[in-house]
Amino acid sequence: MAAKEPTWDRDPHTAAKHHVLRHYLQAWAPILLSRNDIVTYAEGFAGPGIYKGGEAGSPVIAHHILAGWLRQRPGKTVKMVLIEEDSRRVAELQRRLTHARDTSPGPQLTRLETLIAQGSCHPDLLHQLAQAGSLQHPMFVLLDGFGGPDVPFTLIQQIARHRSSEVMITFQPQFLIRFATKDDRHRAAGDAFFGNTDWQGVFSQPSHGKASYLRDQYRRTLKRAGFDHSLSFELIDEKGNLLYLIFGTRHEKGVEKMKDAMWKVDTATGVRYRDPKDPRQQVLDLTFAPDTGPLRRILLEYLKASPTGRLVEDLQRFTLLETVYKRGQVIDLLASMRRENQITTTPGRITRSTQITATHEDALF
Repeated sequence: MAAKEPTWDRDPHTAAKHHVLRHYLQAWAPILLSRNDIVTYAEGFAGPGIYKGGEAGSPVIAHHILAGWLRQRPGKTVKMVLIEEDSRRVAELQRRLTHARDTSPGPQLTRLETLIAQGSCHPDLLHQLAQAGSLQHPMFVLLDGFGGPDVPFTLIQQIARHRSSEVMITFQPQFLIRFATKDDRHRAAGDAFFGNTDWQGVFSQPSHGKASYLRDQYRRTLKRAGFDHSLSFELIDEKGNLLYLIFGTRHEKGVEKMKDAMWKVDTATGVRYRDPKDPRQQVLDLTFAPDTGPLRRILLEYLKASPTGRLVEDLQRFTLLETVYKRGQVIDLLASMRRENQITTTPGRITRSTQITATHEDALF
């Protein structure tokens, strides 16, 4: 449910999302601005730009990052299209972004065009993006609602039309699991969110599999919309509450940069990650010496599905696209797995072209 006050406390999930967003935009902006004259950052649930504790909201975070990169990219333009439903939050957001401009003076700010509009994510965001001319250029669109099925499939399709556009969506599966079973209105919202009725198979899933079923269905939704690749991060706060952060892109480079952002972890957020493919569903503390036990189990499962083995480069790509881990974490892990006789390698030296085979059927532990 939406917050009733114009500002509210920043919860651990939001702190973690902002952490990922900040690091990802630091990588996204220079890449896109080096290749395009105009790019857009957009939000469908922009909020007031500040939390009760004084922490900056996502539009203000994005403004500072984009203004900084425009200093280094003369002649380029960034458009910010921000939609917020509550008039009090719109007014506060205007004040916060005015303050951000005043404290970051420079000629680049004439090339940072900000449009703030009062309205709903759908259909007003799409209308404003069209008015701004953004649908013809690359976009990064943050759709961080209040956890329910707030974003229709038709909007995601429009965002995906440009090859360089990307989307990041938050989704709390418990809403549909709890309310859509007996409520036709919520079930219709789910149909619009997923773009079909396949997600309703969740009602026949066991309790422990319902959330993951919805997550996988939504990754298929992004694929149908036009995003070749998606990542789903399971954010677990200290009370065990689950939120999915789902990213859609057409490019493996986007996946790689999003992984880098996720692994630049701030342990003070109070949120941990979980890899959806880990058979044990171990919650991860991302540290400078990360626990790769879940990746070990995932790779062994993947190897067991191919009795003839797989190339290292195949394992690296699988790791990048299907797990929360990074491509660069694979080779060191494979060396450890070989020392423990979990795999064999041909030839002996582990390179991208080495063939890897699992040695034990019961190697998961």
